[in-house]
Amino acid sequence: MDHTPFPHHVRGLLDDPLHVARSAARQGARIIGYWGEDVPVALIIAAGALPLRLRGVAGGATPRADEFLESAFAPELRAVVEQWLTGALDFIDCVVLPRGDDSAQRLYYYLDELRRRGACGGPRPLLYDVANIARPTSAEYTRESTRRLASELRGADSALADSALSNAARRVAERDALLTQIRARRASAAPLPGSLAWRLERVAACDWRVEFDAAARAFLERAPALSAPRRVMLAGDPLPDDTLHLAIERVGGSVVLELNEPVTEDLTARPTLDAIADHFQSRLNPVLAMRANPRWSVELAHSVRADAVVFWLLEENESLPWEISRQIHALESADLPKLLLTRQPWPPPESVRRQVTDFMTTHPETR
Repeated sequence: MDHTPFPHHVRGLLDDPLHVARSAARQGARIIGYWGEDVPVALIIAAGALPLRLRGVAGGATPRADEFLESAFAPELRAVVEQWLTGALDFIDCVVLPRGDDSAQRLYYYLDELRRRGACGGPRPLLYDVANIARPTSAEYTRESTRRLASELRGADSALADSALSNAARRVAERDALLTQIRARRASAAPLPGSLAWRLERVAACDWRVEFDAAARAFLERAPALSAPRRVMLAGDPLPDDTLHLAIERVGGSVVLELNEPVTEDLTARPTLDAIADHFQSRLNPVLAMRANPRWSVELAHSVRADAVVFWLLEENESLPWEISRQIHALESADLPKLLLTRQPWPPPESVRRQVTDFMTTHPETR
């Protein structure tokens, strides 16, 4: 880290998520980007590169991306494509896109074709294809896909050393431990404000340097805590900013859990390509978790002693809404107050923030 105070460093990354990686690239570092949570960051680190989780800043115009992408694309990914097509990502070597994200896998094929026609520059897109089906053939398919991605990241003439993968798994475990600490503080009896936790997690993936972890831990030691807030669980799509968190905090609440968080696993005991593949092949994203367990939301809400649940779903999300109805029924059976915000624009407008504050202030169970 430089000598910039940590809160200002966080604000800088919120405003410009690329600036740390861009600076590292100028100093000779190899940068590999990725989208979403279903990408094995350990393979990027083992390839000798600095990972960069691509982020789109909400509210900007996307004229170049609009030339190629239909309206169903995830809005944050559209903002990333605007960066791609205008040259903002030219310092990145390649970008890994997950097959399990509909917008991301379509983007891979779009960019591949645009590059073939010479209509697009920027980093080389790579696809990580995971088969989330519990059968041996799917597990082997994911293992082969993981081996292929490792080879593409390292280069055809460079083998992946066991020590490199072991060190990378250790680095990912260190970062996961930091995120676990943030989430534990947010869910504690006197919680870290949800808006602050959101900012820390949001920018952490844009700064994978070890210095970030040390600065974040030091900051957490003196970070503020809330006294007995109304506890809210936030579910659905990842939010592009902290406006809903702040709206909840203005009326005496705090987000103590977000159900779009990735499930992490310590792979240091078995840092192999097959172990990484098996982890990604078996873990469930929120859609699959809701499909597997109609009481998933209730059980997690109870685990953090939530007083209420807010669902926020994008207009472009075509899969998660199908799974929400059973979750809503289970929440009603458990007498947990809930607010369902579907088909939402990105970012949330003032009218939605008012809905959230009205829900928090008028619903008797949340007071």
